[in-house]
Amino acid sequence: MLQSGVGKAAMVTVTAAPSIIVFTVVRDHSLGRLLESHGYALVQPASGTQAFEWAREIRPDLIILDAELPDMSGIDACCLFRDDPHIGRNVPVLILTADKPTPEQRVTALRAGAWDFLRYPGDLAELSLKLQAYVQAKRNIDVALAEGLVDPATGLHSRSGLARRARELGALLSRNRGGLACVVFAVTADAAVPKVGAIVAQTARLSDVVGTWEPAEFAVLAPGTDDVGALKLAERVGGTLGEVVRGPGPRVSWPTLRIGYDAVANLKYSPIDPVALLARAAAAVHTGRPEPEHPWVRRFADSGREPAQKEGATARVTRPRAALDEGTKG
Repeated sequence: MLQSGVGKAAMVTVTAAPSIIVFTVVRDHSLGRLLESHGYALVQPASGTQAFEWAREIRPDLIILDAELPDMSGIDACCLFRDDPHIGRNVPVLILTADKPTPEQRVTALRAGAWDFLRYPGDLAELSLKLQAYVQAKRNIDVALAEGLVDPATGLHSRSGLARRARELGALLSRNRGGLACVVFAVTADAAVPKVGAIVAQTARLSDVVGTWEPAEFAVLAPGTDDVGALKLAERVGGTLGEVVRGPGPRVSWPTLRIGYDAVANLKYSPIDPVALLARAAAAVHTGRPEPEHPWVRRFADSGREPAQKEGATARVTRPRAALDEGTKG
């Protein structure tokens, strides 16, 4: 008998085209039969290695892994999927567990590339909603990739995706008199590029938009931020990048990190095409005016503006949520 934390709770049957799930467990599992009975198409490899090989060929909508597989742990399998460009961030990977994971286990799994844990036995209604949400997320990613809005190599916004989000943010912030900043991080060493985008995304704020501008350049759109806030963002993210991408090798082999930025404190009073703001920040990487204390950080050269101030300045850095919510007042 299938167990459920709510007794008679039932899963919602899939009625559209069946979603393909790579379901890898160490033994016959009742969840597999339950999923098939509700319209999911299961592919059941016998090991983590086989799951990885099959997933690259099948391109499933979802991957479910047992915590312990015959040839490796579920965490190790997640690392395989995470590092593969055909799967990477595009396919949700869930780890099956009977118990609630500890905070340490959750952090380890997220770092390995898992999207979430899937508890079973448990509440079947909750399990059903979670599976539907992740399958829909995968299909949304597929649509974004097809429209060219996502960079398949990094899983971040593509150049066209950045442009679309920039104009969406610009329209909203202009109405609400909010600021918008763009910071571009450029690394010259090819070996460092694959992880640079992920580091930028992890270090940026949740409200920021991160994407790939060029193969080795990554842009951050920061709503509610003026030039002082943009400089602080450049310093924070740049500091993290500097620690990670340099590595233990001799200094001569360290990749070169350059940062360019531009910002507008109030889009209502200083209107500018947000895509032009992106282009100006990218241009500043190579031709901008160096900041006195951080010469690798460059502001877009505009003779009509003063350099961004540091300590003691009256910085106007609007909280992103406040900038977005101002328009709802009155």
